[in-house]
Amino acid sequence: MTDTSNQQAEIRELQTMLRLLSQTDCSIPPVNPDGIFGIETERAVLAFQSNMGLPPTGIADFGTWSAITATYRSALAFTQKGTAFFSFPPNGYTVERNEESDLVRSIQIMLSGVDVVYDAFSEIPISGLYDEATESAVRLFQRINRLPQTGIVDVITWNRLTGDHDIFANNPLYTG
Repeated sequence: MTDTSNQQAEIRELQTMLRLLSQTDCSIPPVNPDGIFGIETERAVLAFQSNMGLPPTGIADFGTWSAITATYRSALAFTQKGTAFFSFPPNGYTVERNEESDLVRSIQIMLSGVDVVYDAFSEIPISGLYDEATESAVRLFQRINRLPQTGIVDVITWNRLTGDHDIFANNPLYTG
C-alpha cells in the first residue's frame, strides 16, 4: 500500500466518524467519506473543534483525532441498532384478531415503542390480547411502511416492526 492510499484510508476513516457525529450533532455538517480532505471535511473538523473547545484549525491533528475518536465511540451507543425481539414463529404463522399471547404483548410493546417517531400508537393497551385497537394500529403501521394493510402480523410486518423498534425505542435521539 502506498503512502497516498494510506492517507486516503485515514481520511475516509475520519470522514466516516464525522458523518456519524453529524447525525448526533446538527452543528457538524455531514461529510461524504470519499478519502479526499476537501472543504467539506475541513468544515466538519472546524465545527467539531469549536464544539469541543479545541483550537479551530480545521486540521485533524493528534488531539483532534483523539477527541473525534472518543466522541465517535460514545455516539455509537446512540446510533447502533439494539437487540431485536425474539424470532417470529416459522411456517407462515400470523398473528390476528382475538389471539391472546406473549407474542401479541410484544407487538403491543413495540408499537408503543415506535410511537416516539410515528406519534400514533400511544393508546395501545399492553394486554396481550389482539383486539380492535391493536389491529387498527397494525394497519396504520403497515400503511406508513407501505406494506399490505391486512391488520395481520406476518413475518414481513414483524421484521419491519422489530427493525423500527430497535432503531427508535429508547434512543435518546428520539426520546430526548
